[in-house]
Amino acid sequence: MVGSGALFFHIAPKKAILADLNPDLMNFYRVLRDDTSELVGRLKNLRASRKLYYEMRDMKPRSELERAIRFAYLNRLCWNGLYRVNKGGKFNVPMGDRLPETLWDTKELYRAAKILASADLATGDFKLTLRKAKRGDFVFIDPPYPRGAPLRTGFNRYCSDSFSPEDHKRLGRAVRALDEKGVSTMILLASSKDILSCYPASFRRRRLRSKSLISCNSSSRRLVDEIVLTNYPISDNL
Repeated sequence: MVGSGALFFHIAPKKAILADLNPDLMNFYRVLRDDTSELVGRLKNLRASRKLYYEMRDMKPRSELERAIRFAYLNRLCWNGLYRVNKGGKFNVPMGDRLPETLWDTKELYRAAKILASADLATGDFKLTLRKAKRGDFVFIDPPYPRGAPLRTGFNRYCSDSFSPEDHKRLGRAVRALDEKGVSTMILLASSKDILSCYPASFRRRRLRSKSLISCNSSSRRLVDEIVLTNYPISDNL
């Protein structure tokens, strides 16, 4: 559930495992890490274009490099930077209103590639990845949020397989196993009693308030509650 990897890129650890169920996301990170110059060079030649956006969206690239280029371009220009697919796994987000003259900060791309050099990348279910954690490790988990979706499962269409309430229960059991092994664990969740009940009651809970970034009308974006769960003490200035 690495997503944008904000915490990873901020900490820049010497060793890490990054995993997500989204194959296009993990392919992008892999190509950025292993074929940086070719990827950045190709991205620099692209310009913001509605015509190109929808051509890219309909494409079915065959190579890993082409998949990474398509993923980056669509994610840069889609509405609200939202990644969403239909049940068939097809990306279906419309283009946003902006046509920026500069699409990429190439220095940041090279910086990200350098940090990724220390990471093992995996695509698949969290259960397979969390098994590798051992005493003394730190695990950060950011599952889909429960707000605004059927059955309060949250926005979960990052890939064709949705993240269900049963998956939250599975994750809760995996988190308990991490705690028993002595793995420092942090989980970020929306404030939902149903979802929070899936996770260990013994974990410390800290409430945060952040602005919702996804709404059809920017004026309707409001503060939402998030809950940080940890099995270790955290400071007041988190």
